Amino acid sequence: MPWIRRRARNTEPPEERLPDLDFLALVKASLEEYAPGVTRGTELKGNSLSSPSGWAVGVAPPHHGGGRHYDLVALPDVSVQPDVPCFMDCVVAMSGDPRKAADAWVQTAGACMLELLDRRERFADHAGPGHERGVPGWHSIISGAVGFGLDVDENRRLQNALLDANVLHRIAATFTADLESPFFNGVKVFYGGRPGAMQAEIRVNGERHEAASAAMAALNLPEPPVFTAVRYYALLLPVPADGGEPSYPSVRLDLADAQGHSHGTTCGCGGHPDSGHPGGSPMTQPR
Repeated sequence: MPWIRRRARNTEPPEERLPDLDFLALVKASLEEYAPGVTRGTELKGNSLSSPSGWAVGVAPPHHGGGRHYDLVALPDVSVQPDVPCFMDCVVAMSGDPRKAADAWVQTAGACMLELLDRRERFADHAGPGHERGVPGWHSIISGAVGFGLDVDENRRLQNALLDANVLHRIAATFTADLESPFFNGVKVFYGGRPGAMQAEIRVNGERHEAASAAMAALNLPEPPVFTAVRYYALLLPVPADGGEPSYPSVRLDLADAQGHSHGTTCGCGGHPDSGHPGGSPMTQPR
């Protein structure tokens, strides 16, 4: 995948949209809160947040959505040149607070990036190709589910419903043929909206996947009585022919065990309600 294209100098952001570096400063603050020490030495420059460890996050030129919409590109290993492997996700400041949009990215797609570079299940879960919650034929790194909406209880209910639905495992046949990256493929799962207007969406490598979205809609997820939405993210890595470990980036995080985010039943991002995470999945504060 190519490096992030720079926005043309004569293109001004919409009035209500933060400048790229201002939004990335919020992403940096959220990353540091989520994984203390991870942003040490990082630099905000141009349209990117770059770490001396070798990872970066950039803001891509907006190509859909309104002024509260941000397209973020994660580059876990910038040493791979000339085409730096990356994955894309978009977030919207639905409440008008861009920090909450930054938090939503960090707790989902950002958590997957951190886990890709840490690999100790402190930020997201791992599932092999044969796991009941994984994607057949792929190694999965799956974030917790973030709920945001008008009612805390409805957020929690929809979050648990989405995790219980085991979406990616059940609809895998609709999208795995379109996973083209030899490094990692980013998949976003989103379900939310208002009563009578709920939207189920799967985005594969930044693009809406119609067949997968339709298959998700057919899972008959519950409809809340007020505006509610839930999202999570997954990175899908090719599995070697011999069934061994996938090929991870050369970049590794250097975080002390005590500093890392404790992913599981006590974290704010949501976990998988299974035997490995007893007690179900907690929920974040409304986003």
